[in-house]
Amino acid sequence: MKEEKLYDYSKGLNAPYWIQEIKTKKGTRIWYFATPMQLSFFIVFILVFVGMLLFGGVILVPLAKMTHSISLLLYWYLPYKLAKFYTEYEPHGKKMHLFLSDYVMYLWDFKLNQKAIYQEDRIESIDEIVFEKTNL
Repeated sequence: MKEEKLYDYSKGLNAPYWIQEIKTKKGTRIWYFATPMQLSFFIVFILVFVGMLLFGGVILVPLAKMTHSISLLLYWYLPYKLAKFYTEYEPHGKKMHLFLSDYVMYLWDFKLNQKAIYQEDRIESIDEIVFEKTNL
């Protein structure tokens, strides 16, 4: 009796989308990457870059006046490094966005909520315990 081989499709389904070429609709190549880049890299890069454009001016404009070019370098360097870190680092074997959401839920449930847990409910903690004298 032959044993039937079972295939695990979870690795293929969890694989990221990779981009190696950017082409127009007609097929002409706009850009080519030597190594394929993950789609999440581009999404994180754009989000960090736009965030720096919107909110980073408070720090980067005075820095540009003092150094003349370091802030322009930071507009490329910081989004690139954060996007690389996001796509390459997997803390505790999880994807970064799942790890961050789990960590925020942990902070919300256990660090910020200081109530005691008693039988699946949150109750106010009792500071003093009073023992009454009994006659045996």
